[in-house]
Amino acid sequence: MARKDRKTLEAKFKNGRMPSEVAFADLIDSTLNLIDDGFDRTVEDGLKVSQLGDGKLMSFYQNMATLSAMWSVGIDKATTNLSFGNQSNPHVLTLSSIGPVDPDSAGAAKMGVGINTAIPRFELDVAGTIASYGRVGQRGELAVPADGNWHDVTEMLTGCQAFEVVAGVGGKDADGKFALMHAFALNTYNTKGHITYHQSHYGAKCNRLELRWQNGENVENFEYKLQLRVEASYGDNIWVNYYMTRLWHDPLMYESEKEPGSVYPQVIRKRQEKTDK
Repeated sequence: MARKDRKTLEAKFKNGRMPSEVAFADLIDSTLNLIDDGFDRTVEDGLKVSQLGDGKLMSFYQNMATLSAMWSVGIDKATTNLSFGNQSNPHVLTLSSIGPVDPDSAGAAKMGVGINTAIPRFELDVAGTIASYGRVGQRGELAVPADGNWHDVTEMLTGCQAFEVVAGVGGKDADGKFALMHAFALNTYNTKGHITYHQSHYGAKCNRLELRWQNGENVENFEYKLQLRVEASYGDNIWVNYYMTRLWHDPLMYESEKEPGSVYPQVIRKRQEKTDK
């Protein structure tokens, strides 16, 4: 009993032939069985595919006569991560759940995408080099009129925070007022907050943009927030356009109590070993 191609099966079941038990067994083994082969189709889920044992979920061949697949897809039994890869790198792309679902939250589970890593730790975890034509942070959600007054650009904060801020503003054409700012803002429990700037402006020096750390109402909880302004008003109906990137994600430093895992991702470690040799 074995799988046979169509031509062989057709010969066994031609008009006038008496197929044997073996011929029927070959026919059965040569066709897809939804239960035994792990396939099903429903209205709700569409095509359902299950992984057999510790093997791959799906493999892709340029030619079925070759011994090895060009690409494959598999589900890790321990982590349930879904990985796309090949023989040289089984984790070219990995989809993973990177955090437990909060039972009190209506939001979906936090998902991660890994490139060259089997276990993504963040929403996008790349064990390699990123090349791009540009980079932008999250667009500022709080309005900052260019009126010379201080305006909040974060919610109330506490603990240790670090932000990268890129902001720009331009007045009406005849006013000759323009400013661009790139800054890093760091603060630890509202003591010795530090801000470093790269700035450029057109016109008077007071056209520049400026950041500051401002105390919150509850000083005992070490509350503070980041504020932004232009040093002098640009006139009515002019707004500062700004983008923010959060650079630190452990404000209470809980990670300091955990022993670190592997320092380098696997791909980088291999490169390091070659360099050491």
